[in-house]
Amino acid sequence: MVKYSLEERINRARDLHKSGYNCSQCVFMVFDDIHGMDAETAAKVSAGFGGGVGGQRQVCGAVSGMVMTHGLIAFKSPADKQAIYKNVQAISNEFKAINSSIICGELLKPGRKPCIELIADAITIIDKQLQQSS
Repeated sequence: MVKYSLEERINRARDLHKSGYNCSQCVFMVFDDIHGMDAETAAKVSAGFGGGVGGQRQVCGAVSGMVMTHGLIAFKSPADKQAIYKNVQAISNEFKAINSSIICGELLKPGRKPCIELIADAITIIDKQLQQSS
């Protein structure tokens, strides 16, 4: 059951980000109505994906949070693997179409969007997916 509106999720993510949570945590934690984890567990599970996976500036933490959330929505059994991969590619490509990359180091270059806007983009993509599946 979807409990939060898109606006509520983005506002919650803004508050989390202001409190020091990383991009992955901000995306993943605001879908607690979907994954059912308490805030502490969700923060722990997603902690290592920030800064482009452990601060390495690889895949954006917001994208990682989006992918983890999608997996929780879509996975039922190992037979779902190919469908999940296809959907992850689609949502990653959607994020890339909006931001021209999914790589943290590229997204953090001067003149680019601030992280909170990337977080909002990732949340919007997953929220849209949830609305389509309802």
